Amino acid sequence: MLRKTKRRISTLRELSLMLAMFFLPLGYDFLFKLIMEASGSYWMADIIFYSISGFFWLCFILLSRHSNRIS
Repeated sequence: MLRKTKRRISTLRELSLMLAMFFLPLGYDFLFKLIMEASGSYWMADIIFYSISGFFWLCFILLSRHSNRIS
C-alpha cells in the first residue's frame, strides 16, 4: 500500500513539474498568442501563464515535501 501511494505521489510530482514548464509564457507561443487575442492584452496573457505555471510549481514543491515524509 505504501509503495503504491509513493508511486502515485511521484507520478503527480513529475506531472506537475512538466506542466509547470509547459505553461511558461516563452515556451508555448501558439497557446500564448491565443490567450493574448482572447484577453486583448499581452500583460493579462502573461499574468495568466505565470499564474498557471506558478500553481504547478507549487504543486511540485508540496508533493516533493509530502513524498519525502513518506520515505
